[in-house]
Amino acid sequence: MTQADAPTVEVDVVGWDDPDVVRLRDAQQAELRERYGEDDIGHEMTGDDIVAVVRVRVDGEAVAIGALRDLDEDAAYDDVSPGTGEIKRMYVEPAHRGRGYSRLVLTELERLATARDWRVLLLETGPLQPDAIGLYLRAGYFPVENYGEYVGVVDSRCFAKWLVPVPGAPRQERATGRVELVRVPWQDPRAVALRRAMHEFNCQRYPELIPVFDAAGGFDGDDAQQGVGVVTATLALLDGEPVGHVALRAARDGYPDGSGEVKKLYVDGVARGAGVGRVLMEAVEADAREAGMSSLLLQTGVRQPEAVALYVSLGYRPVVPFGPYAGDLLSLCFGKAL
Repeated sequence: MTQADAPTVEVDVVGWDDPDVVRLRDAQQAELRERYGEDDIGHEMTGDDIVAVVRVRVDGEAVAIGALRDLDEDAAYDDVSPGTGEIKRMYVEPAHRGRGYSRLVLTELERLATARDWRVLLLETGPLQPDAIGLYLRAGYFPVENYGEYVGVVDSRCFAKWLVPVPGAPRQERATGRVELVRVPWQDPRAVALRRAMHEFNCQRYPELIPVFDAAGGFDGDDAQQGVGVVTATLALLDGEPVGHVALRAARDGYPDGSGEVKKLYVDGVARGAGVGRVLMEAVEADAREAGMSSLLLQTGVRQPEAVALYVSLGYRPVVPFGPYAGDLLSLCFGKAL
């Protein structure tokens, strides 16, 4: 395409009841009904709390929208702090996706929110919309607990982005040292000790999972189940001390053909910042290629933004929840072609 053939793209701010906005809002709701089999929770939302709607037009045709909602006056959102806004009705017509229009909308919404002195933006999307989740993660949003009307809703995933420096954020001390990788059996005592530490971490961060672990026989029972089908297990040593672990597991029933699964990636807190997680992920990808796998899947939790950031930086993209994670409110799932 020559410069003369390039489309004319306009970004402006319009009202909630603008005809273009109404048409695209209706199209979005129809798509969500088709994807999830029922109406979106907020399908009856009015424009009462909407402070701006961003519209993108291409050669005069409206193809994308997104809205800003003020949460300060809504009693249903008393669990969020003052100075918080919400992004609503992000939508791009299917024929115009993949051209950066959603990012244009998002950038303008953030500019408008900053101009209102809002400190943080919230948004909600669903696990069957991995492209939307990927957009938000790459734009600097991180997973948060479901808020307001989305609390406990399995088909909702919520995200946030600070528009100002995070208040009281401690400076992360970075560990240093020589990282060495060692292939070990699943039952290597050092590997078991690291997986036990990971289990304790998960129990602290996700206490609602403790009954699930107990039903599986505690750490020992769950660990034995997780080890079935493991192809390789790898330890990371920092100056000779075991500080990290990852495993490659063969695909289970219902997984895509040719896929493998990353399991039990864990880095001890004393080694954070030394690049151990990245080195372990590169190793497990090499193992997967050697085993003839064409893609890798993985699951992490919504309360682990550091892990999510690592996976995104390594080229993993959100996927529809697979296997045991379908319908799991606490899970985010990712995949990568090798």
